[in-house]
Amino acid sequence: MAGLLGQWLARLGEDAAGVSDALFGDRVERQLDQDIRGIDDTLHRVRAEIASTKASRIVARQREQELRTRIAELTTQAEQALRARKRTQAREAAERIVALQDPCDEAHAQARSLLDREAGLAHVLEQGEYQLRRLKHQVDILRASASLQQAQASVARRQSTETPHPEPAMAPARRARQRKAAGGPESR
Repeated sequence: MAGLLGQWLARLGEDAAGVSDALFGDRVERQLDQDIRGIDDTLHRVRAEIASTKASRIVARQREQELRTRIAELTTQAEQALRARKRTQAREAAERIVALQDPCDEAHAQARSLLDREAGLAHVLEQGEYQLRRLKHQVDILRASASLQQAQASVARRQSTETPHPEPAMAPARRARQRKAAGGPESR
């Protein structure tokens, strides 16, 4: 009776440890899942920010190109006015060129700044994707570990309670030799 009670208490302790491990594993898995969702949401926002920055950069480049085209046209007009000795028209064209140069420089600087921001965001995106892959790998390892522990526990429950570990391969051979020496049943 005492042996049965001891076996029952040992099994109860193993079950309690298994429940504790399962609860801890579930809590870790839930935390990892929450971290994955958080990083995934952040990556979506970063991708949207990259797209917005790229669109703004394209608009700034187009604006710069339009201004450069207009400056080239005005430069041609000023040169033609100077050749025709029309100083007033040449001066007006030059004044418009000067007025367009500042917005053109600003558009260039804005496009350059947006390109730098886009590169920075792309780096953040790359780091976030790496971190996301790493967390997903950790979840996979945690789940595989839990599955392995369940399989090991299942195998352990199937074995007799007297031997906590699998029997060595030589043990059945030794028993067979002992039976044969004792004149026991012959193996067929």
